[in-house]
Amino acid sequence: MGLLDIVLPPACAACGRYGDLLCQRCVGALRRASSPADRFTAADPGIVVGDALELAVAAFVHEGPARRALQRLKYGAAGRLAELLARAAMPAFRELVDHAGPMPLVPIPVHPQRLRQRGYNQAFLLASELGRRTGLPVIDIIERRKATTRQHELGRTARLHNLRGAFALRDADRPPAAVILVDDILTTSATLEACAAVLRAHGAERVWGFAVARET
Repeated sequence: MGLLDIVLPPACAACGRYGDLLCQRCVGALRRASSPADRFTAADPGIVVGDALELAVAAFVHEGPARRALQRLKYGAAGRLAELLARAAMPAFRELVDHAGPMPLVPIPVHPQRLRQRGYNQAFLLASELGRRTGLPVIDIIERRKATTRQHELGRTARLHNLRGAFALRDADRPPAAVILVDDILTTSATLEACAAVLRAHGAERVWGFAVARET
């Protein structure tokens, strides 16, 4: 905790109580997206699969404290929340790594215009913290070339159409054989699927996904 936090304690991003940026009561109220015993063995709210995407896992249900905290992270200039949310999501992330194996983490990019508005890419912050805690490298190799309609306003088919041509590799280098895409919120998996398709088209053999929360 810094001096500023002592003099002016932060308000919890989820409940508004002063003292912590994300209080322990709200961390404890985060609801798992699926049962650890069922993960990777059956369809459930915490797992999605795709054509290019091998499998994607979410740590929590996108409701209550998780929804409010991610809203602050994404739109409220609260980049420090990435460290706290990544720490809370670590058990689910470690389960994915144990299942899929260690591999580089690739953050889902935001368009440069939104990056300027927010000052950071929340997926990059989350991936960096997950990488720091596990020793996995973070490779920022995908760029977003097209500004798109906000995805939450669209259905899955429209989302996939909206994202057509939106992503590309930053350079001509081949991606690693296997990677984990990292994002903040998983809805229909259209964004992960679009990025996975780009990676697979350039030589990646297996693409996994991880998000802090999943909309149900």
